[in-house]
Amino acid sequence: MGNPKMPSPVRKRSADGSDKSDVWWLRKKVPAKYRSIVGRGEVWRSLGTADRRAASLACAKLSAELEKDWAARLHAAQNSGRVPAPRDLTARDLSGLQRLVHQQTRDPQLANPPARFAWGFGMGERTADEQIEEMEYDEADMLSFLTRNGFEVSEADQRRFLPLFLEARREACRDLHRATQLDYSESPIFAKYAPVPTPTIDFLEAFEFYCTSAGIKGGPTGRTAIRWRPKIKEFCEFVSHTDLARMTTDDGYRWIDHLIDERHIARKSVRDVWLASLKAVASFMVERRKLASNPFLGIRVRRAEKQTKESNRKGFTDTQATAILTATLATASHLTTPETRAARRWVPWICAYTGARVNEITSLLPSDVRKDPETGVECIYLRPEMTKGDYMRIVPVHSHLIEQGLLHYVGERERLSLPLFYDPRRAQGDTERHPQWGKIAQRLAEWVNQNIGLTGVKPNHGWRHRFKSVARHVGMHSEVERFITGHNGSDDPIEIERVSMKYGDAWVKTLKKTIELYPRYEIDTQTKEPEPHRRRLRVKKQAETGQATNSKSVAGHRHRRDQV
Repeated sequence: MGNPKMPSPVRKRSADGSDKSDVWWLRKKVPAKYRSIVGRGEVWRSLGTADRRAASLACAKLSAELEKDWAARLHAAQNSGRVPAPRDLTARDLSGLQRLVHQQTRDPQLANPPARFAWGFGMGERTADEQIEEMEYDEADMLSFLTRNGFEVSEADQRRFLPLFLEARREACRDLHRATQLDYSESPIFAKYAPVPTPTIDFLEAFEFYCTSAGIKGGPTGRTAIRWRPKIKEFCEFVSHTDLARMTTDDGYRWIDHLIDERHIARKSVRDVWLASLKAVASFMVERRKLASNPFLGIRVRRAEKQTKESNRKGFTDTQATAILTATLATASHLTTPETRAARRWVPWICAYTGARVNEITSLLPSDVRKDPETGVECIYLRPEMTKGDYMRIVPVHSHLIEQGLLHYVGERERLSLPLFYDPRRAQGDTERHPQWGKIAQRLAEWVNQNIGLTGVKPNHGWRHRFKSVARHVGMHSEVERFITGHNGSDDPIEIERVSMKYGDAWVKTLKKTIELYPRYEIDTQTKEPEPHRRRLRVKKQAETGQATNSKSVAGHRHRRDQV
């Protein structure tokens, strides 16, 4: 392809060959190694001046700046593993690309070819000097064609394709020349071309495009994108390439079998996360007409053989709910952080009286608990980014929570300018995927399982299931209950019932009236002062064992010190 030379200022020209304006431009060919980053074979940049001398200086400076920028972007992309490997083309592929060049040059103008084709424009052979002079622009046109159509091609194949590219353009011009004489018969050369090959679609780049353009919740930095991105990358590593156009249904099934049989990942996670990420991105590329079909669309992750369960219960029983709420009122160890004590004290009660998801509660800020401006009702405002919906959900505070002093605790955290159940200053190794409030919820679940000894039901989500059960028992209006819990779908098969949820507003006064239908949990220990936490005293034998251990440790320390 030759070494790139410093570009000179040029002027844009009209179809008749005249200058469009007096302003000079930089027309720069993009080197092959940068094309996947820039996205085209050449770039045009206005130099903003009609003075030839000033344009030459600006052209050299801008060209160097572009090279520096492209190099930096390539380095960043290489570090992130997002640079696609160039495609090796067969002779059949090159012939198919000729067909595409011929089509794209001829077809848009075939119905009414411009007059210049009547004079044989673009049909003649050029002299050797003309070919050398125009070679850089020919290469830029070819690279632009390849990039525009999604083909990532090695430099060696670019050299092979350049003469074929020029030949296909000349043949297209011959067709247009015949069309000016009202001869629209098919070119005999065109019939000899191979079918157009499938363009390369980099899966990693397609995923980023999907995150940016598809309205995925949270965008490229949201929780879904952070969770899906490594899954896409691992799949590409599994099939040893990143070309989505070459991936097959068989690749998908081999991946699923690998995840289930060798990595022992739960089938539900494989279906809802690992496979869902592949399907979503491929479907989006089909929708954008960049992929012919979705190879993962028909893949199913079948359930394992069902085992007989003793119970299908998902929510807490009365006894379990009482046990948890009773434990929340016990005095915690002085070694427990204030936020952990508060989470144990309040989160189960709030989940019990709201049916909210635990992460919606552990992430609360003091500003999320405030009065409704119209009714004066104290409400919990669940932010859109913390819920599964795309709207803010309002849940009135149950009167029993107010009587227990929840609002007083909120006021204390507000004065400290801290979230309700975590302290950002204590964060250790937190990420967007594993936030601090998520860890609080996880520790709360461990506390319910290990300290209280409840198993068989999800230790946090059990409150959400119980809320639904109690709501049915006390006769809450189903639509209002869904407004509270955020379940906006309807199980009623009648269409009018499904449509009705989209009409009207969730009035706070109606929500408050409904939430108060939820019966209070009467815990005996609420009428008593909580017992102070007491350290368990060691028996005499344990004390003697501890002293002996300490003596050995001190002696060992002295020995090491003396050896120095």
